[in-house]
Amino acid sequence: MRVTKSKNSLTIPLVLILIALVGLAASVYFAPAHGLTVAKIKDKLMSPLLRLLVYLSLGLLFGEFLETLGWTAKLAGWLRPVTKWAHLKDESGAAFMTSFVSGIGANSLLMTFYQDGKITRQEVILTYLLNNGLPLFLLHLPTTFFLTASLAGGAGIVYLSVTLSAALIRSLSVLTYCRLKLPEACWLWSPLVDESEVKKNRNLKRILSKFSDRFYRVALYTFPIYVIIFLLNEWGLFKWLNSSLTSWLTGGFFPVEAAGMIVFSLAAEFGAGMAAAGALIDQGALTTKQAALALIAGTIIATPLRAFRHQFATHVGLFSIKFGTELLFLSQSLRIASLVLVVAIYAIFG
Repeated sequence: MRVTKSKNSLTIPLVLILIALVGLAASVYFAPAHGLTVAKIKDKLMSPLLRLLVYLSLGLLFGEFLETLGWTAKLAGWLRPVTKWAHLKDESGAAFMTSFVSGIGANSLLMTFYQDGKITRQEVILTYLLNNGLPLFLLHLPTTFFLTASLAGGAGIVYLSVTLSAALIRSLSVLTYCRLKLPEACWLWSPLVDESEVKKNRNLKRILSKFSDRFYRVALYTFPIYVIIFLLNEWGLFKWLNSSLTSWLTGGFFPVEAAGMIVFSLAAEFGAGMAAAGALIDQGALTTKQAALALIAGTIIATPLRAFRHQFATHVGLFSIKFGTELLFLSQSLRIASLVLVVAIYAIFG
């Protein structure tokens, strides 16, 4: 059954836009207190937001082309042995295959299939969690590998091995759960395999129409929520959370040097922690194992906060406020649980 949208769906995004604009105006007015200027808004807010919307539009357009032109059936066929074993439909297989190339494209496909009644809410959740395991790791591997290996050396290799193992555990766990809990699915392309239907949908105008409708809704939510999160960051919320969580984690668990490295990696970005790890190892202040454990600890703390800062707006736009929040919470909880499991094994036996 097709999922319908509420006629009053504009109320929430309009309220969010109002809150975002009022917050921006108030922050600029009290610039001496928060250091937020028009130039900073342009460089730190509008440019990244515009770039995000461009990436979103490309991901949505990619998903619409795949779905409307019938290419998702071909993608699903490549992974059918896996999805058939896990009792997942071909639609889930297509989204899983797409996630190795584009996370936004995969999420767009999932929501399209769900709204068209081709997969259930449970299947959306399980496929989303599956996509956030090994596919997500491999999608970012080309960037993270050279960064971690060059900056952190052996500790970086250990870090990648642990995160790879955790990602593999997440994907295998989800596939096993699907096998046990989902009814056996039809292994053929589920609802629409009729070639005439595919030919009828091969229409650029139809693709652009569906894309514009979806992008309008996504942008309507993404813009204000991105601005609100930007303001929360400017007002120091995430710095306070980082410092609070870091002081709790590092109290007696790590050497002072490792605790400082965690703080440094949280205060800056991913590469800063790797650089700090490499420097401390070279100076003999930390062993490779201590540095690797500190890097993973920093990831366990920082990743959920960074996911909220960088992904929450797009998730709400693509799914909904409630559903997007639920998916983000589940994926981060599963990620933390898998990392804790693997790092505990490494800490004991490594």
